[in-house]
Amino acid sequence: MSSSILIVDDDPDVVEILSESLKARGYRTEGAYDGNDALEKYDEFKPDLVILDALLPGRDGFAVCDEIRLRDLYNDVPVIMISSDSVPESIMKGLKAGAQDYIKKPFSLKEILAKIESSLSQANRKRDLREKNLILEDELQRGHADYIRVNKELKKKIYDMRSLFELTQDLNRLRDSEELVRVFSLTVIAQLGVDSVAIFYIFDNSDDVLSYMGGSGVSDNVLRSVTLSKNNALSRELLARGDILDLKENDINDAAKREADFISRFGFDYCYPLIIKSRLLGVVFVGKKLNEQGYSSNDLELFKWICTAAATGLENSRLYSELQETYLSTIKVLVSTIEAKDAYTRGHTDRVAEYATLIAKEMGLSKRDIETVSFGAALHDIGKLGVYEDILNKPGELDEAEWEVVKNHPVVGANIIKNMKFLEAATDLVRHHHERLDGSGYPDGLKGDEISLGARIVAVADSFDAMTSNRPYREGYSLEEAIEQLKLQSHKFDINVVEYLEKLVKSGRIKR
Repeated sequence: MSSSILIVDDDPDVVEILSESLKARGYRTEGAYDGNDALEKYDEFKPDLVILDALLPGRDGFAVCDEIRLRDLYNDVPVIMISSDSVPESIMKGLKAGAQDYIKKPFSLKEILAKIESSLSQANRKRDLREKNLILEDELQRGHADYIRVNKELKKKIYDMRSLFELTQDLNRLRDSEELVRVFSLTVIAQLGVDSVAIFYIFDNSDDVLSYMGGSGVSDNVLRSVTLSKNNALSRELLARGDILDLKENDINDAAKREADFISRFGFDYCYPLIIKSRLLGVVFVGKKLNEQGYSSNDLELFKWICTAAATGLENSRLYSELQETYLSTIKVLVSTIEAKDAYTRGHTDRVAEYATLIAKEMGLSKRDIETVSFGAALHDIGKLGVYEDILNKPGELDEAEWEVVKNHPVVGANIIKNMKFLEAATDLVRHHHERLDGSGYPDGLKGDEISLGARIVAVADSFDAMTSNRPYREGYSLEEAIEQLKLQSHKFDINVVEYLEKLVKSGRIKR
């Protein structure tokens, strides 16, 4: 019998569109439009899966999900929550209420179909394992001692399966490749009980070389000096078999065997290829078991599962980075258009981005915060796309109306980037880089700590470059003179940020 799906949303159009699309794919569906209606339909329809809007009249989706979990003792019915709200607190609230997944509106039909298929498949596997477990427990009651051992093993498999499913989701969600490698390495060490793990990866698709990416229990400095050609005998062997290779195995050609022997000298016993769409993207090597026993078949299956999840995660991370680069390249073209309009600020954007990024690093900000500062600084003047060229290049003083147009460019810039997910955090920096500590800035007249640290960094970098740049009506200050000017205006600029800038100038890391 086909799977049944309960669709709960206060928008009848959403229910109808999803229902028709799912029926066309063989699913049975039922709709509900508020929390109470959803629970009544749940009891009557007994669905295999629930698609649940978080914001409903009466009982909201979180309360409905809580109630479903109380009625579904074995947690057999997956709940996929949908919402226009994607803040982490809402997502965590949904997951704590018992939802298996969370999708942000608007969503594509392809996305939700993939989530449905994955959730139903996972639920079916879990149900099958539980039923087998019940059969074994029934046998145990008849006194068969052997089944005690089998029962424990099966329960462990159920637990491992759930843990691995969650791990797979975690690895697929991570966008920072360094963090992904760290989580992956620690997981392999913990799950397999091995002394070492290392990943070699192709950093650029045009490269023919796999380089050391990271690991645990190994000498980073030593392995960074090792490279593997994706065209050598060992790489070709791994791509052809697409499976685990015992580095001590003799059933491979002589050239591959020599390369395997070389790698095994670093303490590795097995390796597994990371393959996406028939392309070898990397190889994972693992060392010896800490208990000094050999690898069991379960160990090797577990190793393959974790590696496959890592391969998908790394590819997703690469694609995400490429998408970021594409967006940024497009935006930088727009920024260069601004600088072409404003003859006096050519190169200004690149210098502000350089100064702000150096200051953020010097201040010890996190990698994510440094990235946000870098993006915000690179895009701080993008709102000038909305300022007429004759205003930007006016040699004399601006009149009141013209000045109001210029003062609006941070708002225009923030509106341009606010809907780009990966630039969301930089929106504040773009909007507030002309705010001043004493409240004299624009567009919002913020004061003191109302201005974020990132915006204060960009403000200092922006003003520093303006002071040190030549203008038709004056020569630019020297770097040291500009620092002194910023210090004299400590009521406007964060003196702590200025002092870090001064450190960079004195050390020669910032020059003109």
